[in-house]
Parts: sequence; structure tokens; C-alpha cells
Amino acid sequence: MLSLRDPIRYVSGVGPEMARRLAKLEVHTLRDLLFHVPRGYRDRRLITPIAFLRPHIEASVLGRVATVRLERRLRGRRDVSAIIQDGTGAMRAVWFNQPFVERALHAGERYFFSGPVEPYRGLEMHNPEFEAEEEEEDARSEFARVIPVYGLTQGVTQRWLRARVEDALRAARDLPDPIPASWRAERSLPALSEAFAQVHFPPAPEDAEPARRRLALEELLRIQVSLLYARARHRGRRAAHPLGTGASLASRFHASLPFRLTRSQEQALEAIERDLDREVPMRRLLLGDVGSGKTVLALAAAVRAAGAGTQTAILAPTSILAEQHAETASRLLSGTEVRYALLTAATSARERKKILAEIASGAVALVIGTHALLERDLRFDALGLVVVDEQHRFGVRQRISLASKTSDVRDAHLLVLTATPIPRSLAMTLYGDLDLSLLTERPAGRAPVKTAFLRESGIDSLARILGEEVEQGGSAFVVYPVVEESETADLKSATAMFETLKRVRRLHDAGVVLVHGRLKAPERRLAIERFRSGDARILVATTVVEVGLDIPDATLIVIEHPERFGLAQLHQLRGRVGRAERPGRCVLLLGKGVGQVARQRLSIFARVENGQELAEEDLKLRGPGELLGTSQHGFPEFRAVDPARDLDLIEAARGLAQELLSGEEARGEAKLKSWIEAHFADAERYLESG
Repeated sequence: MLSLRDPIRYVSGVGPEMARRLAKLEVHTLRDLLFHVPRGYRDRRLITPIAFLRPHIEASVLGRVATVRLERRLRGRRDVSAIIQDGTGAMRAVWFNQPFVERALHAGERYFFSGPVEPYRGLEMHNPEFEAEEEEEDARSEFARVIPVYGLTQGVTQRWLRARVEDALRAARDLPDPIPASWRAERSLPALSEAFAQVHFPPAPEDAEPARRRLALEELLRIQVSLLYARARHRGRRAAHPLGTGASLASRFHASLPFRLTRSQEQALEAIERDLDREVPMRRLLLGDVGSGKTVLALAAAVRAAGAGTQTAILAPTSILAEQHAETASRLLSGTEVRYALLTAATSARERKKILAEIASGAVALVIGTHALLERDLRFDALGLVVVDEQHRFGVRQRISLASKTSDVRDAHLLVLTATPIPRSLAMTLYGDLDLSLLTERPAGRAPVKTAFLRESGIDSLARILGEEVEQGGSAFVVYPVVEESETADLKSATAMFETLKRVRRLHDAGVVLVHGRLKAPERRLAIERFRSGDARILVATTVVEVGLDIPDATLIVIEHPERFGLAQLHQLRGRVGRAERPGRCVLLLGKGVGQVARQRLSIFARVENGQELAEEDLKLRGPGELLGTSQHGFPEFRAVDPARDLDLIEAARGLAQELLSGEEARGEAKLKSWIEAHFADAERYLESG
């Protein structure tokens, strides 16, 4: 019998080449294959007469093949078409670029066909699956069942993958179940082996849901067990510098602020200070909407660390965000005598050498930077605090690498900041090893932002909108999803529009600047400074301005091709305006061919301004993978979990993980880790996340 951790090549019918293709689906082991949950089901129990077929449905028919033809198309493509009759009518079936089908079908014989029905010269089936009708009743009942529909990759067909899953199910019977029977019974969930069988081949489509939830609970439990284990091991066995001696300097900083903190900022700061004053390393997530004031709290923590004689590193994902943090530090730290330095890829070699020496000696108390902070030759004298902004853009090991850049034996405290709208349910899963602080209020003086749609109708409409805004004393962003014109997509580029807008007289006089990621740092800083000062009133940009750019006087943001952005990204972009007392506006320029789903998402975006509410709506529409973006560093990849429907399982998994770990801890460290690895395959990759 195979184990869940065995490589996929050991499954019957999978050789080296097919194993390579399955790897593109993130299927590497038997467990991965069984957790490759179907994206839907096709119910072939009902045979529909051809005369009763309707377009845009999935259907199954039983008919006789009248003719079969191989049709040669342009560029070497070869399609197969067949005419199928059943006594009530006839239809055409087409298999695109599958010439082998011609040899598998024989005129005059009867077959079961199952697939999507599409309107084209009447009705036809596209790429239907088929099986020959047999005399035996068993053959017909084998075809007439509910079958899974999987996500595929090139060279992997539904029929082949279905057969491999059936082979895997036979090879993995009677699997040990890490979830206690009492917990499964309480939630009406099947055992593991039964769940695998039912999620792939349910008697009826509705029977798959309990099985999916059982597998979802396993995924959530695997993550929670490893995170809680890492957290307990980290906090129970490692020490950090208590930073309470920096309280007086922190109080001076607080008193010097030119504004009052909101109630939720004060509550979050109290929690941060309590953590910093302990010898147990802080591990806290500060989750706040765009413009909710996370940076000032990070600086308050850095001042406390400096007052206690330790250093702080703030790691930002982009140069623009790092530069914005440095500008904020320059403005707010002036009365504290806390020295800071900015270190990015654009820092000159001479300046970098000087900064590295000052960091190593402890002369600089705060270092703000990008991936440049992760270079091997950077060492801190006494690193007391690490602040990671937009955690999902960094890998866990990058954060650990930064925290280890000190000769001190003590660990650094960790504060994670994110403005990415994440539903609370998902945050509980992704950041299970962190304590959570939420910023729920906008700072005083922040005006609301109204969002509206505009049908794209050429440069004249855009020039009119921008011209009116400038004449009223405002400044505007114009954002595009690409830098240069694309030959493969009908997208306007930032560079082309920059050149076009400069030639409009009323806009040229107002000043137009361009910012994108390929610009050299000095050019980018000059453009941003011209926009900030009001010397230029229009900034054309790509999404490089998504985070970190604070221009209080900006009042309008125009986003072209908004359907190309996720809702979280659009929300971040909208947060660039309305940062002062004057109301902001967000205008979405819609082109032709925007699909129904995209329109629905954009309508939600226009209606909902709160980031958390927006994230919840986006989660319902698109699921966690698309919401967070693909391949986010350090984020688990869910196969069965649906956070929009599984909130109860998310909470249950955390409680069950605590219960399971408490029962195993008494057996000792080595046995506990072995137990985790044995019961939760692949969990060990999260064991260093604390």
C-alpha cells in the first residue's frame, strides 16, 4: 500500500513524463493528487434526447455515429467532427486538434457522449467525452454516473486524470485519520479515506460537499498545528530585549506628533508596547486599511527600541514605499534625536559603505530599506525590532534572515504591517502564529473617496476630466497596467499616454510627469517631488504607486483598464487620494469587451469603500487564491478550503490544533515533531515560520 507522501510516479499509469506534467498542477505526491479537488462535476446519470438539448449546458446523449471526418485547418491544426443521431434528431460533435478521435469512433456504432452544448450552425458538442455502448448493464451504469471535472494542464486529459485518481484511491485505502472521530461526528464529516472517495466520485453532486469540508479541515489543521507548534517553541524557548527603558523617549515622540492618534491606533500601540516590554519576542500583525496610520505606530515602536539602546529595521517591498517611510521618519522623528538611514538598490556604493559602518557600530538606530537590507555584508550592532511592511511580498525565510543579522544572541521583536484587504477569516489562517491588531478608523481629516465609471471615449474625455480637476486646484494620478504598448493586448501604456497628455495645451501648462518601475531612482524621485510640490499636477504611472506614495494634495485618480486589476490592488490605488480634507475621486475608465464577472467586481468596488468589507465580497466572488494573487510568498495554497464558507472550520481547526498539541507535548520535543510530520504531510515547511 502506498503512503500519502510517496512520489506521484509510483501511482499506476504515471511515468516520468506524466509526473513532469502533473508537477505543473502542483501534484508531486499521492497526497497532492488526492487533494486535487475537482472544480466541478458532470452528472451523466440523465441521458437527454438530442431534440431536447439547449445551448450553454452540460449534457449526456446516447446516439449512433452517422459520419466521422478529419478536417485540416490552418497552421497544421486537425479537428475531428462527427454527426450523431438518436431517433429524435441529429447534432454535430467537434474535437479540436484531437486527430486520434477519428480512429476511436466508428460509423454505425452507438456511443455515450458527454460535454458542453454550444450554439454554432444549430447545436453542437465541443470536445465531448465518449464511451461505446455495451450490451452489459454494468457498462452503462459505469458511464451514467457523476464524474469529476478537474483543473488540467497541457498533455493531461480529464479521462486520464480520473483513471489515475481511481488508481490512487485503490492504493491508499484505510488511511490513518489524524482528526478524532468525535470531532468528525460533531460536524457530520466522513473519515479521510471516505472523504477522498466521495469528493472525487460522489453518488450525487451534493454529496461532495461534506467530503470537501473534511479535506478543508485537514488543510487548515495542518497549517494551524505547525504554526502553533512554531509559535509555542519560539516564544517558550527564545528571549528578546525588553524595551521598557525606551518608554520616556517614546512618550516624547507621542507628545510631539502634529495630530492625535485614533482610538484604534492607541489600542494597537498599547498592545505593541506591552509586547515590546516583555522578554518574549513580539510577533504581531497590524492590519489596517489604506491610510489608517500604520507607519506612525511602526515609528513609535522604533523610537521605543532606540530609547532602550537597540536598533530597528523596516523592510519595505518597493523603493517608493521605503522612500515614503523615510520621508515620514524625517518629518516625525525630528524632535527625538533618533538617527535613521535609507538603504535601497539605488544607494550609491560610497553612501552604502558609510551606512553599513554606522549600522554595525550602532550609530544609526533605524534603517529603512528594501531587499538591500538582506545583503550578506549588512550587520546590526543590536537589532531589537524588525518591521515588515506588506508581509506577503516577502518569504518567511527573508524575514528570518533579516532578524539574524546581529551578533546579539537575543531575538528581535517582529511587527508585520499590511494594508492588503484580507478577510478576518483568512487572516486567522495565514497569520496563525501572529497576534492581531486591527486599525478600524480613518485618521481625522481624511475625506471620503467617491468612485465612478466612465465609458472610454478617447483622449478628449480624459483631457477634459484632468483639465477640470487642475482648474479647481487639484492634482491627479493616471494609472495604467503596463509601461509600454503591448502587442498582445489592447492596452494603453503609461509611456504612450504620458507623451499624449503632454501635448494637450491645458495639461502641458499644468505639468505632466511619468513614474514607473523601470525609471532610474533619481528620475523617479524628481518626478514624485515635482508632483508632491505642485510643480506638476498630473502624474502618469503604473502600479508602482500602489503602495507607499503619500501626496496629501492629490484629489483624483483615473484608472484605465480597471478590469485588469484585483480588487485589493484597486483599493490600494484608490487610497492614494482623499488623504487630506478635500474629498477625493476615483474614476474607472471602462473599455470595450469587459466581461460580466469583471463588471460585477467593479460594481462592488465602486459601492464598498471599507477594505475589510471589500475583501469579504471579493472572497465570495473569486476565492482565496485569486484574492491574494498567485504564488504569494509564505502563503499556503488551499486546494479544498473555501474561506467564504468555512469560517466555522477555520475556528475549529485552531481549537483542535491546540487540543492535539497539548496531548502530544508531554511526549517530548522530538516525538512531537515526528508526530506532526507523520500526521500532517508537508507541514514541516511551515515549522520554521515562527
